[in-house]
This record gives sequence, structure tokens and C-alpha cells, in this order.
Amino acid sequence: MIGCATGGVGPSSRPTIALGPDNRVLLSDFSDIEAVAASPWLVFGATTHGLLIYDRVAHRFRPPVTVLDGYPARRVRRAIADQTGNAVWLDLGTTGGYVRFDVDGRIWTPGPLPATQNDRVLTVEAALAQAPLADAMRAAILTDSRLRVHQFTAAAATPDRPEIFLGTNGLGVVRVDRQTGEWEVLNYGLLAPAVGAVAPARDQGGIWAGANARVDQRRGVSWVGSDLSSTRFSEFSFLSSRRMLAADNRLWVATEQGVIRIDQPASQSRTWDLPDATSLARTPVGIWVGTTRGLSIIKPDDRVYDIASNGIAILSLVAASDTVWVGTSVGLGQVLPGADAISTPPELAERAALRVPVYALARLQDTIVMATAQQLLWRSPTTREWSAVALPLSLGRPTALVAGPDGTLWIGGTQGLGQADVASGLIHVHPVPFEVPAAVRDLAADPTYLWAATDSGLLRIQ
Repeated sequence: MIGCATGGVGPSSRPTIALGPDNRVLLSDFSDIEAVAASPWLVFGATTHGLLIYDRVAHRFRPPVTVLDGYPARRVRRAIADQTGNAVWLDLGTTGGYVRFDVDGRIWTPGPLPATQNDRVLTVEAALAQAPLADAMRAAILTDSRLRVHQFTAAAATPDRPEIFLGTNGLGVVRVDRQTGEWEVLNYGLLAPAVGAVAPARDQGGIWAGANARVDQRRGVSWVGSDLSSTRFSEFSFLSSRRMLAADNRLWVATEQGVIRIDQPASQSRTWDLPDATSLARTPVGIWVGTTRGLSIIKPDDRVYDIASNGIAILSLVAASDTVWVGTSVGLGQVLPGADAISTPPELAERAALRVPVYALARLQDTIVMATAQQLLWRSPTTREWSAVALPLSLGRPTALVAGPDGTLWIGGTQGLGQADVASGLIHVHPVPFEVPAAVRDLAADPTYLWAATDSGLLRIQ
């Protein structure tokens, strides 16, 4: 057994990444706008989950400002933009006062609104009175693609252009031309605050994020550009996303309803009746699906074939060449090429102590790694021997494993995000809520970033 440490680094270890404003950004549902302010360069949208910053010159969003960056928990009543600099004052009410956010320095400063700043806020009705054509089209502007009707909540205007920016309670920010009445929904963010699954969108760049939603929330999948400047989404009926795969312009989502395949870019979908799907893996012979009832494979002809598994719950999957490694409720199994049943790896057949739930699996180069409730284990590709290290209690129950852009192993947990070095056996935990906003449900990596699906949004780590 390899010894365990929960902090520091050894001589052969990669340095621990410190998660802070410089390398960590959180995305959430920013559709509910509480206040809007506009300057000659920027538009600010204060939402229930963070501050939106839209660059009027570049016509793109800058990374949002959230609770991880000090965004206030109090409701924002008004927003006043600095007309001479990149800053905004947020009015937090009689007990909260004003707080100023400097965009360039990313600094929060509490204090009164300067006398030189105009504290008059444009009302929605006054704004629409300046744009009678838009007022006449109010119903069309506020009706989304699912025919849900929303309301305007705030307004702001700038003297340099005939534009009005209106906040809504579900559509985000809307830009309206006062003269022509033309409008544009500046949609940005996720469908719902909680994310259950993520997958790199290699065909399109960026990341796919599957929502974990309540019945009264929007549901489906969101696409987020790697630079966070743009987002888009497609709505579907599932409530919970567990795992995702993206390949060949297709997105596969394991949900409580079954497995959904979304064909891009038309967002046409098909659902396979494999309820309570928990995990996915891809091999040349098809898409492997783990459920709480067993293991199946969707072949290229779209037919489903069940793999003999004695009805045990499948918790995790990972493909290594033609072999599929299977994390089950009673230990680790494998499906060898050509086999139609799950078998136990020979080296684990006599190890009764490892007949425990395997919550996560991953490949670290040519090494198979698995996480149980108490241990992180990895298999030597040459000797087939397994080594182990105890997981820190501060991680909580492990939920996901992934190799990061630099080869570091990352471990998602219900109480934090772990950064592990297999060579030294060192594991450092970034805890909830100080460095990670909430429980981690899934992890994915692209060549530049690590992405974490959490109960409070999508976390990007550089």
C-alpha cells in the first residue's frame, strides 16, 4: 500500500493548483435579471446568481462575476454604471448600502454612491415610452421558443447610441433599438443552476453541460465556448443528467429517463428506454450504458443488447481499447473483447476487501484508476498489480475521475475537488464552499481547461 498525505507535494509531484479568481470561473443560470446598468463600453446585468458583463464594443460577454468572486448574496435593487470607467455600483438596499465593482481590478469596494454619479434609474415603462415600436412588440419580445411569457424587470439606456437594455425574469438581457424597434436577446448562461454532467465539445470547441433541474426549472443541455464569451442551449424533458459523451456531432446523455442522443446542429433527438442510466462509454462496437439494473450496449444499428450482469447496479464505466471496465455496486468488473458478460479481473478475484461500490473510473495514460468510498486505486499496465491510497475524508464520497490537461488526476467529491499525484500518493482537496461552490457531480478536461459540474454551476479551472 502507498502512504497517504492530504497536503503539500513530494519531489516527483506536480505543484498543487491554487483555485482563485485568476484561474477559476463559475457559470450558472443568469436568466433572471434584477438590475441593469449601461456605460459607453459595458452593460451590467445583476442576476440572482452573478453579475453579467456585456462588452458593447466587442459584442460579446466577459466572464461573469459570481459568489466565488465576492458577488453579494443580498438582492440587488439598482445598478448604476460608472460613465467614465469600467465599474458599477450595486444598491443592496437600506441595510446593505452600495458596493462598487471595478471590472479591471476585479475589486469590490463598499461605500456610498459618489455625489458625481447620477443615481436615477430608468424604469421599464419610461424606457418603453422612448421605444414605442418595441413597446408594441412587447408580447413577442417576451415570449420564448417554448411559448413561455416573461416580464421586463429593469432598464438602462446610454446617450451615445439609440439603444435600451432591458432585464427580464427568464430571458436574460434584451437589447432594443429605440428608433427601429428591433430587438436582440443577449442570452448567456446555463439552463439551470445545477449541472450534472459535462463533456468536451471537440467538434465545436467548448464544453457541453447537462442540467440537473427541478420540475419548475428549464431543463436540457447548454453549450459554453471555451473562452466563456458565448453560450447556447437546447431544452429537453429530462430532470437529471448523469454522464455525457460527445463525438461525431452527436451528444449522448445518460438521464433518469434513459439515454438521449442529440444530433447536432439540428438538435434532433432520440431516446432509448434504459431508465436510471448512470454511466456511458464508447468503443468501436457501440455506446455502452450502465444503469441501476445492469449493462447494455447500443450498437451502430441503434439496437440495444444487454450484457449479462446479474442485475447489479452499474455506477461507472471507462473504455480502454476494446475492453470496458465496469464499476459496480459490488466491485470492479470488465467486459473483454467478444464477451457477453461481466467478469472479474483475475488479480482481484481473491481480494474480498475490494468487493465494494466503485463510484468512478478513469484512464491516466495507460493506467486504469478507480475510486471507492475510501480509496483511490490504480492498476499497473505491466504487472497488473493494484496500488492504493486512502481518500481524504474532506473529499466526501467520490463522484468522478478525470486526467487534467497536464496529466494530473482530479477527483470529484460531494465535499470538494481533489488533485492527486499517483506517483507520490499525495492528494490535495479544494473544499466546498471556499474553493469549489458545491458538490462535484462530473469532470471533463480539454487541452486547456478542467471543467467541473457542480450543484451550483459549471466551474472552469485553468
